[in-house]
Amino acid sequence: MSDVFNLPDWANNLAGSFFSGSTETLAGDKTMSADDAMILKMDPDGSNRDVTLPAEGDVSPAGQMHLIVNAADAAENLVIKDDGGSTIATANQNEAALVYNAGVQGETESSWVLVALFTIALS
Repeated sequence: MSDVFNLPDWANNLAGSFFSGSTETLAGDKTMSADDAMILKMDPDGSNRDVTLPAEGDVSPAGQMHLIVNAADAAENLVIKDDGGSTIATANQNEAALVYNAGVQGETESSWVLVALFTIALS
């Protein structure tokens, strides 16, 4: 994997959660935990939904990333926010957002950042 994605050795040691995925239909806003899957396919189910990322202090010291896929069947958005309520990205229908947090470096917590916003085709 590291050859393809240029991942550091520590990333390949995260065997339990790295490249894990889940599918979820949201009945309301979602607050993520540090244990959520790396790849999250979410259906907003009829309404725009806020997706709040884990608190920076809960992120692994090695860092964490999530690919959040909007699997809406209509024009519904996933508004991705940090735990302070600031919007990081908005994934519209047929879009996915890749977000990353570098974790705690010394005593400094890293912030969530948008790495990329993709247009996708779900089947």
